[in-house]
Amino acid sequence: MRKSVVALVLCLLTAAPLFGQDANNPIDPSPTAGLWNRFYGDEQSKLQFLANVTYGKWFYRFTAEAEFNYDEDNNNYTNKFSGTNFLVARLFQSENGQHQFGVGAVVSYFNKGKFAAGGNFVSVSKVGGWKFISLLTLQGGADVFTMEFQPGIYHDFNKGWYFRGHPRMLFNFETGRHEVPIGAGVGKIFNTNGPVVNVFFEPQYDFHNSLPMLYTGIKMLF
Repeated sequence: MRKSVVALVLCLLTAAPLFGQDANNPIDPSPTAGLWNRFYGDEQSKLQFLANVTYGKWFYRFTAEAEFNYDEDNNNYTNKFSGTNFLVARLFQSENGQHQFGVGAVVSYFNKGKFAAGGNFVSVSKVGGWKFISLLTLQGGADVFTMEFQPGIYHDFNKGWYFRGHPRMLFNFETGRHEVPIGAGVGKIFNTNGPVVNVFFEPQYDFHNSLPMLYTGIKMLF
């Protein structure tokens, strides 16, 4: 956990700001790739790789996840590959261009050879100086019934800094293991004379499991 935090701080200190692409808009046409990590105290983390692109009126997203256990005495959590996910959504836009939303399909592969499929909803709305983002997926399969909900709120400041509150809520209705975090943090957007780099820190608290979390990430727009 400490090494990841130090690496992100170094990015903050060595890059220069850029105001161009909408680095906090998942539907931005720029191809995007990133790493997100959710730290659960000092015992466990979940790493997610994500890549997405908007082409015409279609939004595509691919993710892969792995779990890491730092507590050797905790046999409930072991290092493992969690699965992959592919999502596609048809995009629509309001007449004033301030609101975008999409609906589509999602398919996933989970650890232990389980597959699931279902639907998704994505949206991005700009209201004044605020931006509201949402992602919802619902999937089912043999011994699989899951939902993911990501409500996000953003506000931009000067020199690439921004406020964010964007929890990733996970619901597994088959196992009863849910995550319902709430939090707020800050991020910064940089120009590295190459890809646009976006890093963030967001402390969260999982109210379902009574557990503090740290949500961090870095992504690049090409």
